[in-house]
Amino acid sequence: MQETDKVEKENLIAFRPGNLEDASFIFSTWLKGLRFGNDWYSLIDSKVYFSVYHKVIEGILSKPNVSVKVACLKEDPGVILGYAVYSGTRLDWCHVKKSWRNIGLARDLVPQNITTVSHLTSVGRSILKKREGVSFNPFNYD
Repeated sequence: MQETDKVEKENLIAFRPGNLEDASFIFSTWLKGLRFGNDWYSLIDSKVYFSVYHKVIEGILSKPNVSVKVACLKEDPGVILGYAVYSGTRLDWCHVKKSWRNIGLARDLVPQNITTVSHLTSVGRSILKKREGVSFNPFNYD
């Protein structure tokens, strides 16, 4: 590949606040990611989990101090590549589509001042180990 053929991340990807059109993608990926990425949640009856935890996520997203940052295609902002849900120093959830991982999108989405994560999966646990001073605390809510 010639230098002129090289595609830079900055030329493809933009960041924007989340909006109502993103809700179905956020709910779907968060619910499935937590259910299949955390052994404890996979033990809950499927119908109960999806019904009840949908309400938990609704509650988190409805708080006035919660932010949703979305990574999307620059040329088509409706194509979500990943997102982070956070408030102050607490990260509630971060998701990056598999085909867009390992290029630093999660690092770009998650604020540097995060000290607590409220949800944890096996992937998140390995990432948590890399970030000094960040702890898991599902009870840290304002």
